[in-house]
Amino acid sequence: MAASMVVHHRECLMSPRSRLHGIAFAKMTGSGNDFVFFDGRQVPLAHVTSPEIIKSICNRHNGIGADGIVVLEPARPHADVQIHYFNSDGTPADLCGNATLCSTAMSVLLGLAADSGMTLATPAGLIASRLLAGIPEIDLQPVTAIRSDMPIDLVAGEQRIGFAVAGIPHLVILCADADLVDVDGRGPLLRRHEASGPSGTNVNWVSPMSGGQWRYRTFERGVEGETLACGTGAVATAVLLTAWGLAAASTVTIRTSSGRDLEVRLTATNASDVAYQPTLRGEGRVVFRGVIESL
Repeated sequence: MAASMVVHHRECLMSPRSRLHGIAFAKMTGSGNDFVFFDGRQVPLAHVTSPEIIKSICNRHNGIGADGIVVLEPARPHADVQIHYFNSDGTPADLCGNATLCSTAMSVLLGLAADSGMTLATPAGLIASRLLAGIPEIDLQPVTAIRSDMPIDLVAGEQRIGFAVAGIPHLVILCADADLVDVDGRGPLLRRHEASGPSGTNVNWVSPMSGGQWRYRTFERGVEGETLACGTGAVATAVLLTAWGLAAASTVTIRTSSGRDLEVRLTATNASDVAYQPTLRGEGRVVFRGVIESL
């Protein structure tokens, strides 16, 4: 009795971060948008999803380093896998396109689903996905609230600003050269612009490349800075380019800041309030696996 009381007392004195010792994880990247993955069958959700823990894990100097964390667990009978996604600042998000691409690949590796097809449950709805020639492809929920023009003042180099909800809200800005944009300077102002609603929005800048491709950059809410890629941002960008009459084909290829491409295929719908059903295809790669020692 006395021994068990001592053990219990010591556990109570342990900090939440020290209780992470010995937990296995995988680091994944989706075109440079990177995540720390946990198997929810082995790691209880509450164990790794407090804001303090998430910030420690995602810290790029004293932690593993990531744009967010993902916990996967079985979701039957309604879906194969439940995705729990959290931004690096500790806030939960309804959807992350690149995290969902990575989740598709990881679900197969964990034996949670078959590579030929699966259903993923997210707060933004059910998503069908699959691996094709080893590359993840996901069918997102229809894009809504499309606005070709927003009442936001343009600055030098910006030509047009639109808005769409691709699971989460996005501003899309057509500009002369996305590589010249001061993303960290302009992004915070637009991310919280009143025209985008009370929860704020991600912000994407897009400009044409040769060969019909497009270059884009994203300021991502929850990360509160530029990320190397944003899957839902690529979808919203493709939708606005199509709405503006600038996309020449049903599949839009978008170059990320990591140098990798995301492909967005848009299927027109007949619904009065929904114009496009998007399919996103892109990288979902395991970078390394490890076990947490201390954070």
